Amino acid sequence: MSVKRSLSKTYAGDLTSKSFISMLRREPNDLRKKMLLLGYVTSQLEKKKQSIFLVGGQAVETYTAGQFPTGDIDVTTSDSATTQKVLKSLGFEEIGMIWLNKPLGIAFHIVGYSAPERSRTIRIGPYKARIVGVEELILDRLSAAKFWNIPADYEKAKVLYDNFEKQIDKEYLREIAKKKKVVDLLLRITETPSPKLGR
Repeated sequence: MSVKRSLSKTYAGDLTSKSFISMLRREPNDLRKKMLLLGYVTSQLEKKKQSIFLVGGQAVETYTAGQFPTGDIDVTTSDSATTQKVLKSLGFEEIGMIWLNKPLGIAFHIVGYSAPERSRTIRIGPYKARIVGVEELILDRLSAAKFWNIPADYEKAKVLYDNFEKQIDKEYLREIAKKKKVVDLLLRITETPSPKLGR
């Protein structure tokens, strides 16, 4: 399963915020729309030598090519103030803990800054975006399943593992699973056979 394949489409890279939003409104694919938006925000932050990473539910949706749709785009950024300025320039309004663009129907949630230990860079049209590594995402979902009693997150971890098994650093996964006390669930998802999804 290729994240890149599901998001490939050509757009002009150097757009003003107004032109970019106009282009984005014409994008029919919701996942691609959100990822293009993240790519644009990433490009603006990189001009200031700052970084932003996709995490949480939107990272799961992206890795699974839309199999688990989510609401907010959860991000962690090295510069919240600059990120907020970029979002304002794109017509986002701060509402409680989220930034919402009503015409687009897209919300951003800035969840602080802790750069993932591992990340991947993906291309979306002329942009690139950084996404938390699949290993960290699996461990995060297993922790939510075990300690927050969210069974759906166990399923997400299983699908992520099955889809990316050949690319996963299994030694790292086991090591961190022990630290996070989720090695029991990790053993279940690695040893339980399941249908190959998205392959």
